Amino acid sequence: MTQEHWHSVISRIIRSGPVDLDTEVFKAPTPQADPSNPRTDGGDHAQILPPSGRLWNNEHSCIGVRVNERLPYCTLAATRMAAAALERGVTPIVLTTLPDSGFERFGFRVERLVGDTDKDRAIYERELMQFWNMAIIIDVADIAQFG
Repeated sequence: MTQEHWHSVISRIIRSGPVDLDTEVFKAPTPQADPSNPRTDGGDHAQILPPSGRLWNNEHSCIGVRVNERLPYCTLAATRMAAAALERGVTPIVLTTLPDSGFERFGFRVERLVGDTDKDRAIYERELMQFWNMAIIIDVADIAQFG
């Protein structure tokens, strides 16, 4: 993706988010996402991760950002992800089991992890890792901690 794209993403990052009209107008409960974590399948994810040097040596690299719980404020993480995209030339791909990760509104690529079990979701995550040629997958909580 181009620098103009990432500048556009950064320009859309604001603290306030869209209002859930169903909740506001009809007082409907907010849908709850499946809190399961695809990393609990017992598999060793270190075996599927390529060396980290691969991240910077490719013409185009992607990094996976795992979002299993929605952050209360995802603007800081979104800013850091967009900055990494600009500075390092990587494309962040959000991998989530949530119906709304919070990153869609900024223009990030979001892939939904589907499957009935944690193992199924972990397999799908590995397939997406290969499809997007992701060098690494990190948790969004790790990005948010660098505040």
